[in-house]
Amino acid sequence: MLDCQAIMTPISVSLYADDPLSSAIDFMMDRHMGLVPVVDRDDTFVGLLAGDRLMHAILPPTLTYVRGMTRVSYLRERREDLAERLGDLRTKPIRAVVDTRVKTVRPDSPLIDALMLLSQKQHVVPVVDPDSGRLLGAISFFTVIGAVEEDT
Repeated sequence: MLDCQAIMTPISVSLYADDPLSSAIDFMMDRHMGLVPVVDRDDTFVGLLAGDRLMHAILPPTLTYVRGMTRVSYLRERREDLAERLGDLRTKPIRAVVDTRVKTVRPDSPLIDALMLLSQKQHVVPVVDPDSGRLLGAISFFTVIGAVEEDT
């Protein structure tokens, strides 16, 4: 049986939950990454920070309270408005926008568990040590396809 540890990509760089979002935004922009893991100072997995969460955080405040609203083209955004909200966001801790509801797998979990999560629109599946809560690695579409094609 193929387990998650056999194909996971080890994680060597994570963002810390108590760092300012400015460091996360710069990190993501420099590396063109739209999704990064976030840990506490003891490397305990906290969650994932995704670009869509950052985009939601810089929406005008009135829109973040309304669910299901899709037609908002009547609003006129200026670059200055967006820059101001982004500037305010940069000073908050990463923890403020991290998705903590991410499902994880154990290193010894069957790979099929990670495949199911990936098929349900979770773009990355963190592999977390069940005893310490430490982030060990991650599995993504690229990880799976790379492992399969490597063997053929």
